[in-house]
Amino acid sequence: MREKKSYKWLKEVLAFCVLFLASGHGAEPESSSEASADQRILAEFTIAKGGDLILVPVTFKGNEYLFFLDTGCSHTVFDSSLKHELGDVKRIERGLTAAGPMEAELFDAPAAFLGPFNMQDCGEIFCSDFRMFSYIQGKRISGVIGMNFLRKYVVQIDFDKGVLSFLRPIRRQNPDWGEELEINYDSLGVPHVMGNIHDGIKVNFVIDTGNNSSGALGGKIFDDIISRKKIKTSETLVATASGTIRLRETRITNLRAGSFEYQDIIFCEGIFSCLGLSFLSRHLVTLDFQNNRIYLKKGNDFKNIDETDMSGLHLLRISNTTLIHSVDKESPAEKAGIKAKDVIIKVGNKDVNTYNMWRLRRILMSEDKRKITMAIERGNDVKEVSFLLEKKI
Repeated sequence: MREKKSYKWLKEVLAFCVLFLASGHGAEPESSSEASADQRILAEFTIAKGGDLILVPVTFKGNEYLFFLDTGCSHTVFDSSLKHELGDVKRIERGLTAAGPMEAELFDAPAAFLGPFNMQDCGEIFCSDFRMFSYIQGKRISGVIGMNFLRKYVVQIDFDKGVLSFLRPIRRQNPDWGEELEINYDSLGVPHVMGNIHDGIKVNFVIDTGNNSSGALGGKIFDDIISRKKIKTSETLVATASGTIRLRETRITNLRAGSFEYQDIIFCEGIFSCLGLSFLSRHLVTLDFQNNRIYLKKGNDFKNIDETDMSGLHLLRISNTTLIHSVDKESPAEKAGIKAKDVIIKVGNKDVNTYNMWRLRRILMSEDKRKITMAIERGNDVKEVSFLLEKKI
């Protein structure tokens, strides 16, 4: 078996699933492959409204699996639970996440189908362990659809309607798509778009639908802004393919992309700069990869106010059990006596499982000084705890 060094192959596909942060509505995706009256539409899928991960059904070996769409990932990736169906390993490649280096095995792409599309056209796919991302989402995640598949299509994401469309490429812009911005690609085929922050600092952002926050700023840019602007920071817990890590986050006073301007966007520090789903979900987004263009049109959530966790709780859902992964020091939840490995039974007077994980996390970032009451199970004991949310930045 031959090893090949490649420190960017996976980008951060598995690097910025924030344990407490998921912006969007966690509706179950369904395939909707009926013929459309608009013949430009090759396939449509129902997705979560808002900025939650874009989950779509992939059929493989007669079974259906949930994959998420990740424009920030160079390759399509299958979960390691499917490894036995993938044939022989071609080689091992080394990647880099925010938490450190990792390795993943590379295979020839199998015959797997996203609606009418055969993912075998990808050529090669990687295999990695998605258990942590399944626990974060509270549902089984079996893979990532990356740019070696997506690059051939026009991909439109209507976050307001909860519809993902694959469109037939056209030569000219559809006037309904909104403002046109140029896409540039790195050596791995990952798309970027230029923007600027703080009235003039130019940033080349990865367009990253695999990141469920508003985005990240490369470490040098993040450090420079913090030192020059004296901006307040807090910490966030991030899950990567090689483990969890704490990263700083801050609120940027302004961001410009084309003629659009945004205030008080929250970014965390990262290996590279990117715009994630919480940012993108403010728009109707059309990605015309073949013509190197992204189109943005204001959506219902364009003026959303960015917030981050106000509780100190980091949550996982494993087999319908909502578990405390960890609790931030000096946070409202720690002061209320909540500990890692506690199990949440109720939030308010409702069973915790009536909330999907997106909704539950949204409650915990909803309003400064809002009172949260929970029923917590620890061993054989169940007790009620309450605390006030506390805005960090």
